[in-house]
Amino acid sequence: MIEKTLRCPSCKNQIKITGNPGDKITLICPNCKTKGAFTFPNEDGKFDNSYAIEVSNITKKFNNFTAVDNISFSIKSGEIFGFLGPNGAGKTTTIKMLTTLLNPTEGKLKIFGIDLSKKPLELKKRIGYMPDVPGFYNEMKAADVMHFYGEFYKIPKLKRREKIDYLLEMMDLTSFKNKKVKTFSRGMKQKLGFATALLNDPEILILDEPTIGLDPRTIRFFRKSIESLNKKGVTIFLSSHILSEVQAVCTKVGIINKGKIIAVDTIDSLGAMLASKGAKIVYFEFENITEKAVKAVQAIPGVISVKIMKEKRILEIEVDVAKSLTPAINKKLVENGINITKIESKQINLEDIFLTLTGGGQ
Repeated sequence: MIEKTLRCPSCKNQIKITGNPGDKITLICPNCKTKGAFTFPNEDGKFDNSYAIEVSNITKKFNNFTAVDNISFSIKSGEIFGFLGPNGAGKTTTIKMLTTLLNPTEGKLKIFGIDLSKKPLELKKRIGYMPDVPGFYNEMKAADVMHFYGEFYKIPKLKRREKIDYLLEMMDLTSFKNKKVKTFSRGMKQKLGFATALLNDPEILILDEPTIGLDPRTIRFFRKSIESLNKKGVTIFLSSHILSEVQAVCTKVGIINKGKIIAVDTIDSLGAMLASKGAKIVYFEFENITEKAVKAVQAIPGVISVKIMKEKRILEIEVDVAKSLTPAINKKLVENGINITKIESKQINLEDIFLTLTGGGQ
């Protein structure tokens, strides 16, 4: 057992922790409630490379603006990690630091246990990155774009040609290999960006909004591709606003808001945490509704909120999970002349978690 004294980066309060070599400890300062994490080094002084990514107390400032504020999280090798947050929360800034496009103002980033700042070129060879809007020269042909990126990784010409043919076929772009990028649809450009991110056979694949603005068929293609790559051992870091897709593929999620990490866990664990805080959703499908009836329901002790979805003819009612309020709500609606045709409880999903933790449901 190792004992360690740390200093809170916010209030400078000293915190004593204990752990075994390789342990990852999540911390909350008892004085100012700042959250952080610490990984105990192994007995040989090295960090456990079972973690593909370790983000430790990272801050990024642009002059007087703090875009990312003392965040910490870790991703184990082989995980599919969903990175979520509202617009402007710090997602892309974090990704740019992980891909060495930006340097942190404070803190440390490790890839497979190695300090990213000490061996950036070596580690970048192990990472594939697809930005939200891949940048291409519009006059270049798709195959030429692939060769252009392949040269950055110093892939031998013959091997590069074989790899390009394989990836273009995987993306269903073989028939477009000699077409100029300017003739491509958004979905085709996203697929080409995906292909370039896979040229170096990455161990970590970082995807920033890969499916934004795409049709359902292309979104499904990306989901299946991510799952297939993960089965081959690739660690996936996925930033996306399509919460249903994140819920479908990710083994763990991290949520960032206003530059701070507010949650890192499995979706099931976050859902259980949300439920334990006392909220659940009940749907009442109605034939008619009045403002008087809604106010009557809002006045019931234990009812947290009432939302009317007129087009769907549904009342979405958030209630205290500790109280059995469905019969009381139904009775109150009937007393006020409302005909209820269906009652259904809703399972907590990633959208509920996201909106609750980021304040988006207010």
